[in-house]
Amino acid sequence: MPELPEVETIVCELRAQCLGRSITSAELLRGDMLKRTADTFDSFAAFFMGRFFQGIDRTGKFITFHLDNGNKLIAHLGMTGKFISAKNGDPDPAHLCSRYRFADGGWLGHVDIRRFGRLELYRSDEEIESLKGLGIDPLSSQFEADSLLKFVHSPGGNKRRTRAVHTLLMDQSLIAGIGNIYASEALYLAGIRPSRHGGKLTKRDRERLAEAVVQVLRASIRACGTTISDYRRVDDKPGSFKEMLAVYGRPGEPCQACGSEIKKVKIGGRSAFYCGKCQR
Repeated sequence: MPELPEVETIVCELRAQCLGRSITSAELLRGDMLKRTADTFDSFAAFFMGRFFQGIDRTGKFITFHLDNGNKLIAHLGMTGKFISAKNGDPDPAHLCSRYRFADGGWLGHVDIRRFGRLELYRSDEEIESLKGLGIDPLSSQFEADSLLKFVHSPGGNKRRTRAVHTLLMDQSLIAGIGNIYASEALYLAGIRPSRHGGKLTKRDRERLAEAVVQVLRASIRACGTTISDYRRVDDKPGSFKEMLAVYGRPGEPCQACGSEIKKVKIGGRSAFYCGKCQR
């Protein structure tokens, strides 16, 4: 599933290729992808007709397309979703779910093989329900060591104190955008075992972990994300951070720092990867 660095990469590329281009038509080819329709519009096409994308941004793993009239398209890529920029005459890709044609030629296609993603339409005055329950963005200026303390000790924190830190990092209501890959990588960089209870993190642990989260995410963004199977950029190129992964997807291989064997463990139904010597 695309995580924060992959979605950030896609957003940056979409801005460069789509902003300010007048939309002449929009097609919804897979009706099950549209989970919400703005109540004043009769059709998907009418929502976009004659408009243009004025802004595109990211909240956690969600992409928001801002139209020039204030209306919004919200997209979540699920496990296999991607956007493809195409030219006139290019063939339709397989599993095309929606398409947006531009007046100056070319179009933007939304592809999703397994269709676990979603599209939502909102009028300018409507509150975006999907973004309401998201936690802090780890790349925001507000994210720091104290953020990790707050989400463990906030209301409901008694239960969180006994949850594994790997699970806490992936809780989108606490921190928005981190998934399995970057939880494992950040914990490795911070020297913290993924099974450690959140309530047992010391102040220094929290400082190291907050720094590691930001460092890993920014490094992956510079590499345009991690392509392991389905993730592709808007130009259909893969991300190259896979070559820099220290523990994720490397069970049985030697740790790059100490040579010990990388281990894999199930935590909360998800696989976590760690070095038993470097992460105590």
